[in-house]
This record gives sequence, C-alpha cells and structure tokens, in this order.
Amino acid sequence: MLRRLYFSILFSIVAIAANAQKLTIESFTLDANDITASSQLRLDGNGDPCALIKVQLATQGAKFSGNTVGNAPYNSGEYWVYMTEGSKNLQVRHDNYLPLDVNFANYGINSLKAKMTYVLTLLLPSNVSTPVDAGGNFVLFKVQPATASVSIDNQPQLMETSGEYMPMLPYGQHSYEVSAGGYISQSGTFSITTGDTKEISVNLVSALATVTVSCPTSGVSIYLDKKQVGTAPWTGAVKEGIHLIEAKKDGYRSQQKTVTLSQQEKLSVSFDDLQAIVGNLSIAYRPSGSEIYIDGKKQGTSPSVISNLLVGNYTIEIKKSGYTSETKTVTISEGQTASLQGSLKEIASATPAQSANQSSSSFSDKAQTFTVKGVSFTMIPVAGGTFTMGATSEQGSDAESDEKPTHSVTLSSYMIGETEVTQALWEAVMGSNPSRFKGTTKPVEQVSWNDCQTFIDKLNSLTGKRFRLPTEAEWEYAARGGNKSKGYKYSGSNNIDDVAVYTKNSYDKGSSSPDYGTHAVKTKRPNELGIYDMSGNVWEWCSDWKGSYSSSSQTNPTGAASGTYRVRRGGSWYFSARGCRSSIRGSYAPGYSINDLGLRLVLSE
Repeated sequence: MLRRLYFSILFSIVAIAANAQKLTIESFTLDANDITASSQLRLDGNGDPCALIKVQLATQGAKFSGNTVGNAPYNSGEYWVYMTEGSKNLQVRHDNYLPLDVNFANYGINSLKAKMTYVLTLLLPSNVSTPVDAGGNFVLFKVQPATASVSIDNQPQLMETSGEYMPMLPYGQHSYEVSAGGYISQSGTFSITTGDTKEISVNLVSALATVTVSCPTSGVSIYLDKKQVGTAPWTGAVKEGIHLIEAKKDGYRSQQKTVTLSQQEKLSVSFDDLQAIVGNLSIAYRPSGSEIYIDGKKQGTSPSVISNLLVGNYTIEIKKSGYTSETKTVTISEGQTASLQGSLKEIASATPAQSANQSSSSFSDKAQTFTVKGVSFTMIPVAGGTFTMGATSEQGSDAESDEKPTHSVTLSSYMIGETEVTQALWEAVMGSNPSRFKGTTKPVEQVSWNDCQTFIDKLNSLTGKRFRLPTEAEWEYAARGGNKSKGYKYSGSNNIDDVAVYTKNSYDKGSSSPDYGTHAVKTKRPNELGIYDMSGNVWEWCSDWKGSYSSSSQTNPTGAASGTYRVRRGGSWYFSARGCRSSIRGSYAPGYSINDLGLRLVLSE
C-alpha cells in the first residue's frame, strides 16, 4: 500500500512551461489513401457525410471550433475532427497555448471535401519544460474479447468494457494474465522502461467446440439444448460438455442426438431425411368442377381426394365462375381423412338499375386511378396468394440475420400504389411539402410514421376510401411481383441498375450533381406487377412494429403486437445495392424523419 501511495504522489510531479506559448503548424495535407472518413462515416445535421481531419498533436486537452460535427476523440497523439463539406478553416484552442487559426487555403486546399481524410500536424513550443522522471511508465493492454479480465503482478485490474487497460507501473519486469469464459487464458511477462508507452495486444483463442449440423430435408430448424439456433445446414460454436441437438420441421417427425464435446473439438452431426406426418382431405362441393385452392394454390376440382397433406391447419377456398366462393379452415391429422362438403350459391343476375345502385368493393382486378384536388395517382391490384418471405436463396450472402428464418405467408388480395406518394399528392392533401429534394413528381420524404397517419386520415376524408400503409408482408409480396414473381433479387430485376435509384446513380454523383438525392418516380423499369421504385429512391414506411420472424406459416400477418420501432422497406438513393433488396428490413422510431424516407399506399376494401 505504501509503495502504491509513493508512486501515486511521485507520478503527479511534473514541470509545466510558462503560459502564453504558441503552437505551430508543420503541415496540412490531403491523404488520398486514407479511407477512414468514408469507412467510419459521420453525417452532419442535414444528413450529409463529413470530411475528417486527423490532427496530430502531442498533448491532450485541445478543443476545436468552426464547422465541426460531434466530439473530437484523442488517441495516441491524434485527434479526429469531423467537419462539414466546404469548410475553409479550423480554430484550435488549448488552455496552455495561444489560440491558433488554420486557414486551409494557405496550404493549397480551398475547402474540405466530404468523405476525404486530411492530416494536420501541429508542433508544441520547443522550450516546453521536460517532465520530471516519474519512476515509471504506462502499459497499454488491448484485449479481445473486450470482456476479458486482466491481472498484472497477480493484482486484478478494474474491468474495462472497452477492452483497453492503461495502468502506470514502476520500471522493471512485470507479469500478466488475460482470461475470459469460453476462451483459453494467456499469460506472459513484459518490461517497463522510459520512452514510448508499452503496448501489448492479446487475442484470446476460443475454447469452444465447432459443431456442423446437416439434414437433407429442406427448411429444417436446428435446436441446441431446446433452443432454436438456425436452419440446416448450421455451424456454430458450442461449450464443452453434453448437449442435445434436434432437427425439427412442422409436419415432420423430429430427430435428436446427444453429443459430448471437448474444448476446440470440430464435430459434424448428420440427420437422416425427416419423415413427413401426413393425412388426407376429401372435398365434395357442388357444382362439380368447382376449383379447389389450398393456401392459395390450386389443387384440383371437386369432387376430389387430396392425399399426403402434411398435418396442420390449411385454408381451403372453393371457387367457380357465376357462384359465390367459400373459404374454410381444415385441420389435417396423422393418418386421418378430413372431409369438406357443401354447395356454392349461384350469383343472381342483377338488372341494370340494380347494378347502378350497388356499392362496389375497393379492390379490383384492374388498376384504378384516383384524383385529389387535381392530382391523380394509380393503385395496382395484387391478387392474393402464398409466398416465401425473408432470406430466400436469390438474396444470397447479402441477407441479414433479421431476414431469417424464411416462412410461408398467405395474403388476401389488395391494391398498392403504382409509385411512392409524390410531393404533389402530399401537398394537395396536407397543404405543405416537407421534402428536401423538391419536385412534384419526386417522392415525398422527411415524413415520419406519425406524419403518414395524419396524411392518410385526411386523404380518406377527401376520397371516402380507407387507404393505409402496407403491412410488411404485403410490401414484400408486391415487391417480389406477387403471383407473377420471377424470383428476382431486387424488385423487378436481378440487375439493380434497371430498377433502382441508389448510391451508384445518385449519392455517388456528389451534392453538386442534379442526380444527387431522390429522382422522379417511374424513371426506372417496373416490376412484374407494373409497380415502380420498390427498390431504392426512398425507404417506405410499413404499418408493422419491428419484430423477429417466425418459421411458422402465417395468414395476413400484421407484425409484432407492440414495439419501439416501425418497419421501413426497400432501400433508398443513399444506400448500396445490398440495402435495396426485396427482403431487406429496416426500422425507425415512429416520430423519426429523414430525407430518404417516404411512403406507399395500400387499399384493401
């Protein structure tokens, strides 16, 4: 204890030079090879990317002003100062030195450019007094994982969640040990001397075993110790010991195996094809020849026995021209034959007078155009059906974890906007235009989810209709081309340049280009249903709260029951191709707005 107190007092004694000394500029240059400004991007208040100045200064406590954005962290003799594009000078202040104004033009740089990195080297006065030798020096430990604990000379250090430890130690030889649960501990020795800070990097090696699980049946979910961890084929890190591994799929008999793992073992676990659990369905509906649809897919005509259906619940629809359709829900049980029978009702012919007075449904199998205060917009029919939602095979390695697992979704028919809501329509309804990139035929942006609800309420009052935001499932089904889907990665093509306004043809052009920002709707090719801009241009709000996907089949899902963030879909002019795929998911708080976020309407009744 006395030794620690001695060093604590000794380390604090330093000699400080006189006040009012000056910093000097050694150089200010553009580092064209440094990509930090673009790889560690910071946006200004308008949502535009900043430039980065790396200020090299061998003292802490400096402060910066001008068109700076956010704080300027100091690390190893260098400050990172982010500034808005077009900035021409930077002010540097320090309690121990006179203020310094750096005029970029004096060094051949008229103004800063976004996403570029510059280096400013400042020198301390040469007559600054040298600190008194404190009898020790710092050691910098950088450990991975960041949660690892560090002991020096058998003394545990206070936990640092950043993974960096910076104790000051007396000169001489020292020992250390780094340990973390699930990792192999590492120890060693080091010496403390005068001069530069000693740096020691320790990356612990995982002690976990690696397990790979395969099953020839497609769409099988893998469970580890009763918890779902993914779909087959699956590879993951597992602690040593005894574990239960299961392969499961709805409608199939599950399989399980018990394995015993040792540290760093690599084990492959293979399951056989899962056995389907099936039953039959007998349908006898009059008139004969009525079409039978099971979960949106035609399966024959009445009367018919449909064999080998997987056990579970199904939606059955019986249709025939000139008759009212009937929809039933049936449960298929193992080894049993479920039965449906009945008669469709013939539709009576209406007289012309009756037809004129009948009210019609909002849904139509033909596109409909509506006009509000002189502004017209078109709604495209989307026939109901069943599709696979999420990270399907054409999405490839670009798929994110929140797009999994894939799952079957059945939707009723609805209509969706041919384009995103334009600024012209928004202004006709709301009397104002919040968009940054003005243009009557461009999509409205900088609108929050809450703003959209207000807009839709007013639109419905003006039209007498019941427009709304699409559910996330309705959005993705329409983006994929509905029942006309050709399985494209983006909405309407595997070549994003055909269908999307995105970084390559917008943001990358630079803020001085007329192509920067949103583009007019319908300037790119439509998808299979004749819908435009579902990839790129602006993100589009959906009605759902953001939640995790389930592997279970769903009918007309509406998302999580509650949450913090509302779903947005489709990507935008500010995002790369990966962010404009048909299955990409995003979310924002309902009150948030930004210049690449708009909406598209849905009408279902």
